[in-house]
Amino acid sequence: MAFDPNRIPQRLKADYRNNRVAVLVGAGASIGAGLPKWDALLERMIAAALSHHVIGNDRANDYRQLLKTPSNYLLVASGLKEDLGSHFDNFIIDTFVVPKPKPTSLHKALVEADRLQFVLTTNYDSLLEKAFRARDEDVSVYDFTDTGAVQRSLSQREFFILKAHGDAQKIGNGIILTEGDYRNILYRQRAYQSLLFSMFTMYTLVFVGASMTDPEVRLLLGYIAEIFTPSGGPTHYALMTQEDVTEVEKTRWMKDSRVQFVPVSKTDDYAELTDFVRALHAQA
Repeated sequence: MAFDPNRIPQRLKADYRNNRVAVLVGAGASIGAGLPKWDALLERMIAAALSHHVIGNDRANDYRQLLKTPSNYLLVASGLKEDLGSHFDNFIIDTFVVPKPKPTSLHKALVEADRLQFVLTTNYDSLLEKAFRARDEDVSVYDFTDTGAVQRSLSQREFFILKAHGDAQKIGNGIILTEGDYRNILYRQRAYQSLLFSMFTMYTLVFVGASMTDPEVRLLLGYIAEIFTPSGGPTHYALMTQEDVTEVEKTRWMKDSRVQFVPVSKTDDYAELTDFVRALHAQA
């Protein structure tokens, strides 16, 4: 069944036509390119830690037991990053760079949506910049250390890609994986705080491939809830399947973080994510 454009809220269509929309791309957008989501990434980290003999089977089994509950992902990530130590950077490179993943139809649809103001991603891979460089080889690609440059692009309304949690291609700049990492950049670096505040209060964000059970998304929305005021700011939108979110969650995300859910199907590996992006652009 084809995606029904009538599922796109009228307010979102109007914001896109007026160049007021940006996209937050999560790990789900990279699955089609063969890259892992959170649980699979942590399983790979366990295997890497075992292969480097920095943990034993008992500790590995403890981690696997914890992975049965998504709320434990950040706890497991913290432990494994510490266990891997000097091996962690090579693990990131081996996982996200060495396979040389290629952009999917979803990435290409995002490129076609030329009214987007910016793309924010929590992913470490280079799929987005590979796709966008087919349109503009000089597209600006930033990470969380480039707050001044991002602020300049925002003020001048120049399109850019922000890799909010680090870049596997620039491993020396750091990778944001654990709760400690995230809270350090989110709550201790005022420039980054100010940047996120501007992005989430000036623009309408559409969450694509970002599960609301992913820990980094929950941390980000927790921050949005702190700066959110019921009387101001745009409504943001999350593309989700009905079975992945309860009615209670829908209500809380809307009231606490002003995030409205737009239903999509899981059919054909979430092909409706791509259909949604193309339909949104067609409305303009």
